[in-house]
Amino acid sequence: MIILYRSFLLISFAFIILSLKQDTLSGYTVPPSAQSVCVGDLDLDGFSDIVIGHNYNDDYNFGGVSILRNQGWGYFALTDSIFALANEWAVATTQLDSDPHPEILFLKEIANCENVEIIFNDIMNDTLILNVSKPGYAIDCLATGDIDGNGFIDIVFASNQGLFWGIFYNYGNRNFSSSEIHYVTTYYPSGLAVEDLNNDGRDDIVLCGQIIDIYFSYSSGFQNLQFSAGGYAGGVSITDFDQDGEKDILVNSGFGSTVLIMYKNNGNSTFQKMPDFIFQPACGRFFVADFDNDGLPDVIYQNPDNDGYILWYNQGNFQLTDSQNISVPYIGEPVRNFTCSDLDNNAFIDIITVRFDAYYIANNVDIRFNDGQGHFFPNPIVGIKSHSDNISFGLSNYPNPFQNETIFNFNFNETALAEVSIFDLQGEFVTCLINQKLEGGSHTIKWCGLDNGGQPCKPGTFIAYLKVNSKIYQVIKVVKI
Repeated sequence: MIILYRSFLLISFAFIILSLKQDTLSGYTVPPSAQSVCVGDLDLDGFSDIVIGHNYNDDYNFGGVSILRNQGWGYFALTDSIFALANEWAVATTQLDSDPHPEILFLKEIANCENVEIIFNDIMNDTLILNVSKPGYAIDCLATGDIDGNGFIDIVFASNQGLFWGIFYNYGNRNFSSSEIHYVTTYYPSGLAVEDLNNDGRDDIVLCGQIIDIYFSYSSGFQNLQFSAGGYAGGVSITDFDQDGEKDILVNSGFGSTVLIMYKNNGNSTFQKMPDFIFQPACGRFFVADFDNDGLPDVIYQNPDNDGYILWYNQGNFQLTDSQNISVPYIGEPVRNFTCSDLDNNAFIDIITVRFDAYYIANNVDIRFNDGQGHFFPNPIVGIKSHSDNISFGLSNYPNPFQNETIFNFNFNETALAEVSIFDLQGEFVTCLINQKLEGGSHTIKWCGLDNGGQPCKPGTFIAYLKVNSKIYQVIKVVKI
């Protein structure tokens, strides 16, 4: 059932007004009960904004979403607090209609029924509620992807207690199907990820718990491939971990220690189990992104003591080493959540931490900015200095945003080795446009919005960076609509 719902109110509380300033170099204050966090360029200005979902709080009579708008180069202001008399978890931002602005997706309970709520970003009070139609069962996981290959992003969900997963198919023009439910019988789903695993233009579904299930999407239906998790699996990520052009599967598992289960994608819908990566302590949430811009996705874990993170660097061939502890101080919060994205446009992935507490606490959003050299700072790293004197001006492109193609321009005074590459906001490599020695003068190169395999990239925000003689010179953001 699809219901148009317009009862949102934009509100301002005294504690929200007070928190419009930045409290510390890295800290921002949003309303209490901040449960989760996601990132998206909501206003298409080339800078990533932060969306925070809140559990309903009786003391403050608030539940809903807060938006920290990026004022440029990693400096934020709390500009929106959208109120709803329910728990809301911000889980995704993605473009669901023809408007280029990304939408905000939530899980929301109404009258003991779980729903997926969409806030259409072009008009922030224009919302849509999709009913899961399974009363009494909470929805624990949410993901998005083009499951049926029709060019529109669908919504995928899973229930741990209910032992089911399902899909809302997107037909375009803000028209979605009713929920399509599929059941699992031998485990409790706790992780969900969606990507195209066999390069057929249709995104596939990976579900994990005590079992790892792959559901390949075909026009005739789903084909299931199942692996044992060897224990309880608490999360899953799909990424090209070895940069061979095929998307691999990483699963977090283990008790008493952390076990990273890795399946290498060998193509043709076949996977090879790689040796587990095991370390102490037992960490929970994890995130996969290229933190050092070496082309290989790294893995960061949330420390169980809520005092920071453990970052493992990918050495290639499914080997991780050189662990790094990143301190984000514990200030008494019982729970925290995090995500990662480039916030200050220096092409390096930063860390956003949300501290959950039912009571008001200052600095319940913390940002640590990455300089790419293994250092994380409480203030933005907004400038990348030139490493070469043979450049008169750097990288630019037009049009931006673009739909079919965009032209990059750059100019040299002298001969230099130039590379222009594209990454997504999670730091995953998309494509290299040029990597060769060029003579002095003006140069242009076209990008048609394709990835390294020649497939069209989904609409969204991308990072383009110019390297000169193997060192980063300039970074810009590019929006594909």
